[in-house]
Amino acid sequence: MKTVKTIFLFILLLLFSISVSAMAGYYKGDTIRYKFDKMLVEVSTTDAIQKGLQIDSNSDRIKQIQKILNEISIDQPAKDERVTISFKEMGDDLYVWNYKEVELERSKRNRKTLVVFEDGTTFEKDFGRYCITFLFKDIETNVFTDDLADLELLLADEFVTKIKHAEQFMNGKFGAKYKKGINAWLDLRSDEVKGYFQNNTSKNLDMLLLSGGIGSGWIKNTFVSDIHFRLGVSFSQKGMFKNMYAVDYNLMYDFSESNENKFYELNHFLSLTWEHNFSNTPELDKWYGFSFGYLVKRNNDFFKENTFKVAVNKKINDTFIIKPELYFNDFFKNIYPGVRLSVAF
Repeated sequence: MKTVKTIFLFILLLLFSISVSAMAGYYKGDTIRYKFDKMLVEVSTTDAIQKGLQIDSNSDRIKQIQKILNEISIDQPAKDERVTISFKEMGDDLYVWNYKEVELERSKRNRKTLVVFEDGTTFEKDFGRYCITFLFKDIETNVFTDDLADLELLLADEFVTKIKHAEQFMNGKFGAKYKKGINAWLDLRSDEVKGYFQNNTSKNLDMLLLSGGIGSGWIKNTFVSDIHFRLGVSFSQKGMFKNMYAVDYNLMYDFSESNENKFYELNHFLSLTWEHNFSNTPELDKWYGFSFGYLVKRNNDFFKENTFKVAVNKKINDTFIIKPELYFNDFFKNIYPGVRLSVAF
């Protein structure tokens, strides 16, 4: 019964850690701008190929926006002004959509930014006297127009058809598994989709890792320190490190049987490790991982023969990692917990 409780608590900790980290904010590595005759729709998302504009699921939200705009009074902006209308979600969590706060901001348009491509095609980045902004989960949409009445286009069949053609165009251009950032302009003013692409600041940052460190922890009511080495590879996605795979080698120092002849004994563990960054905010990493190790060299009786260990890795910052662990020998025999704090250098 004690063994079952230990396993249950370990799994519960793992699930809790992942669920908390998954609620982090979203980093939007893709930006696609859809140009219509009287409107520019700018969409920023974590994955433009997989998610697109999600017209079907967003239609109800667009209707809510139009209803609110019909109920508020907005003075028409001058030619050198822009009115920005921001809809902020005030629900209980990321999955609730209800409007409790609407912000209106009037600002001067003192400049005009044009994006000119090699064939001479030009787009106006500061298009429109109105900007309507709304955010849902991992998609942020900005609609630029000169007349709020033109928002009716967002619910028209023509708009839905053109967006679907645009999504087909993007899938054909990049494929479903494209992992680099996308910065695109799609001209939908004619029946044919025309795509123009800018260089994205996010680059491929995949790299080989070679590192080491020291650690200390508590195993079987005994203080155990270690020196560890890591060889791995880290993969990036849209300008952020997201996954890391590594082989770790730990030299674990046991002082429990120290005497005049020998101060410590060394036990050697070899582990396979996977870590994932659950954050989508470059300034705030949230790395959690899992490792599975085996006692490859045993020099005393502190660990039984054929001992395995599993651990959840939580990266506190670039230096410290906390590791709740479970040790057992053979097939889940003699299970006991441990906890370690590692310091990387």
